[in-house]
Amino acid sequence: MESSSPSSVILEIPFFVRIYEDGTVERLLDRGTVPPSPELESVDLHGVASKDVVIDPETGVFVRIYLPRLHVTDGKEKLPVLLYVHGGGFCVESAASPVYHSYLDKVATEAKVICISVEYRRTPEDRLPAAYDDCVGVLEWLDRQAMAVQEVSVDPWLASHADYSKVFVAGDSAGGNIVHQVGILASGKNWDGLCFQGGILVHPFFDAEEGIEGMEDFNNMSDAIWSISLPAGADKDHPFSNPVGPRSPDLSILVYERMLVFVAEKDLLTHRTVLYYEALKKAGKDANLVMTEGEGHVFHLLDPKSENASIMMKGISDFINSD
Repeated sequence: MESSSPSSVILEIPFFVRIYEDGTVERLLDRGTVPPSPELESVDLHGVASKDVVIDPETGVFVRIYLPRLHVTDGKEKLPVLLYVHGGGFCVESAASPVYHSYLDKVATEAKVICISVEYRRTPEDRLPAAYDDCVGVLEWLDRQAMAVQEVSVDPWLASHADYSKVFVAGDSAGGNIVHQVGILASGKNWDGLCFQGGILVHPFFDAEEGIEGMEDFNNMSDAIWSISLPAGADKDHPFSNPVGPRSPDLSILVYERMLVFVAEKDLLTHRTVLYYEALKKAGKDANLVMTEGEGHVFHLLDPKSENASIMMKGISDFINSD
């Protein structure tokens, strides 16, 4: 009996995904996952406890919560809350990947903050705005936690240690794009329990129909990512990819009181991000731009022990903890 021939590849995005004719998606960047860290009782004085909480069983959306042990030993101190959105071109990486688990463990300790990392739906199986909706849904869950509404199971870590008057939203690369879109979507809702203090965008993934001159390989890869991420038929001037385009909402409506935007000298996304920052300032937003010389895209994840990664971490911590 002859075996059936393998399904042919219809699209391959190097380093990201390979899509087959039968709809199978092979993720080329797959670092696997790691379990959450032990509960508080098992963590030493300087460690971080973490756990996973399912938000929506139907979609599979969950959050990984990181609670720094050093700051909860007396059971009294309230900590700011940082909702974090991982990168990966909307199609790879995970809130449970070893890279992000290690990074957020460090953020929780260094910034003295409760981190809530979102496992959102990815493309191409779930095109945008699915990821945006998932992250807004997590904020709505967090708002219900803050209000301790009767129909919600209140998380004991958050009930004891979360300061809901200091909520921040951060993300890198595609996650930075999501931070922006969440800020737009959240502006049209009532938040009874949350006060959004700031948004942090690290090397956000924005684009436009007009490509970057001399960067054909990058433009082609970017085109491919957007082709599996944007709503069917949309171009790259869609508000999801081009936040400063003619069809995009005014940036003044962003829900964040303050914004911190990171760019890297060798990152091909820097040009778009600088345009975004300039548009923020023009819209009257309280925004700061931080340029890291000599570094490329998400260098802080690739070389987390580098001097520049430490400088970035301090910048994030100072932003969160400034009055």
